Amino acid sequence: MRWASVIAISVVVAAMAAPAAGQPEADLQKLFAGFLQTNDIRIDAVPDLYPGGFARISVYAKKANLGGMQVDEVWFRVVGASLNVGAMQRGELRVDEWRESAIHARFTLKSLQEYFISGNAFKDIRLWSDGQFLFGEGTVPLNNLPVRVWLKGWFALGGTKDLYFYIDNMRVNGVPLLDPIIRALEAKYNPVLTQSTWPITFAIRSLKVTTEVVVVSSQTDANSPCAFCTGGDAPFVSP
Repeated sequence: MRWASVIAISVVVAAMAAPAAGQPEADLQKLFAGFLQTNDIRIDAVPDLYPGGFARISVYAKKANLGGMQVDEVWFRVVGASLNVGAMQRGELRVDEWRESAIHARFTLKSLQEYFISGNAFKDIRLWSDGQFLFGEGTVPLNNLPVRVWLKGWFALGGTKDLYFYIDNMRVNGVPLLDPIIRALEAKYNPVLTQSTWPITFAIRSLKVTTEVVVVSSQTDANSPCAFCTGGDAPFVSP
């Protein structure tokens, strides 16, 4: 009878603990969904032994907002993370410490077009790429007047945290634009991706541009299959 009672109590305790086991992952789902401004998100996490602690957090999201720029897909991996418990209770994502972090994100030229238009740098724009340079043509407000422009530029990493787009050549109605005007235009939208307001930062070590997509990654080779990505399609970019 005594052993039967012990077993019964153990079963009750296990049943009560079962919903709680999934709670940390559900909380992370809400926190990262708020940070990335998307509901199309998947979380795989391994809680640690203290409140707010996680041995590993893996995130996959679609149509995510990264510092004002929407990317088609993004993967995060954070190891040894300590989330601020007070912020979590308020529904805010704040990571006090982490041991390792990695990111792999890709966005199409179509998404980039939408970004430039939403930032008011262009009224309309069409982009294409030869795999190295980015080309575009569209309408830009210049001295409060809409003018037709053509441009050629390239992406560059700013340190390991930001992504910039620089204009190599720009013409207005066929006339080359002066450099000071080009620099002023760049200042309106650069950096196109910044981590300055993120609750956690990631080192960006590589950049890949193809005729269809742009990839930024913590891996040293953005063209290689992502070693830490889980969920979604295989994040491989053909040269």
